[in-house]
Amino acid sequence: IIHFTKGEIKMPFYLKKGDLVASNVDAIVNASNVNLKMVEGVGRAIFHKAGDAELGRACKAIGRCNVGKAVLTPSFNMTNCKGIIHAVAPIYINGKHNEEKLLRSAYRESLKICVDNGFKSVAFPLLSGEFNYPLSEAYEVAQDEFLNFLKDHDDFEIYLVIFKNFPDLLDEKDHADLKSYIINQFDTKIQDNPSLTNDDFVKILKEFIIKKGLTENQLLQLSNLRKGDFENLFKDNAFVPSKNLALSLAIGLKLDESETSILLSAAGYKTCRNSVVALVSLFFIKKRIYDVYTINRALFNYEAKPLGLQ
Repeated sequence: IIHFTKGEIKMPFYLKKGDLVASNVDAIVNASNVNLKMVEGVGRAIFHKAGDAELGRACKAIGRCNVGKAVLTPSFNMTNCKGIIHAVAPIYINGKHNEEKLLRSAYRESLKICVDNGFKSVAFPLLSGEFNYPLSEAYEVAQDEFLNFLKDHDDFEIYLVIFKNFPDLLDEKDHADLKSYIINQFDTKIQDNPSLTNDDFVKILKEFIIKKGLTENQLLQLSNLRKGDFENLFKDNAFVPSKNLALSLAIGLKLDESETSILLSAAGYKTCRNSVVALVSLFFIKKRIYDVYTINRALFNYEAKPLGLQ
């Protein structure tokens, strides 16, 4: 029986390449300006999908939003979300004009709007990414604010969706080493044979949880997993974890290469060599780096699904 103590579970943060406008979440964040007028790029796409006229009138009625603040409008014709949050992040000058403080405030104000309106999921662009902010620094601010928020909100999911202006998330040596590892190890001829039930997987998983001395809540935090996906493993033996989910658990449990192979095999995944996600994960496992957000930053460079998603 799996027991969860309310308030201890930190829900997931996912970094993804893709189309922010298509995100199926409660709220989508628009990187706006103080006059709440449509900006080019993703902002234009948001206005078009919501309805230029309807969203334009709603923003005009609000009138203005100061830098570091955020406001909410209906999503109108954008049926994949419940509301649009317009966040005004700073234009980067030289780092000496409260840019970081204002950027953090824009994230916090947006997340406060989510809480005040009962939203449980939100998709952000990289705020200030279009406004000359150093991209790697902008990303670090975003991740820091998200993880701090999630510590106190156990029923929430955050997506950072980036279509362009990609931050440099790996240093040159790590990127070269990882690329070489993937090229040398990748083998698409090897096929997996997923199990029909998760009975063997759950048995092995329970043994590792006991061996590592983790609570289920701690494992969720370290694996970047949704509580629902984890609970389904124990409620429904037909819920066979994806290789991504199994790898997320291996990272959370801090399994070595041999232990990871045992866990994956229990779900019918016989190799790590036929998947970029698996190879990237194994690269960090070999280096004994088990921070799921570090691994997801590396996966972002290969446009791969982040750890934690089924």
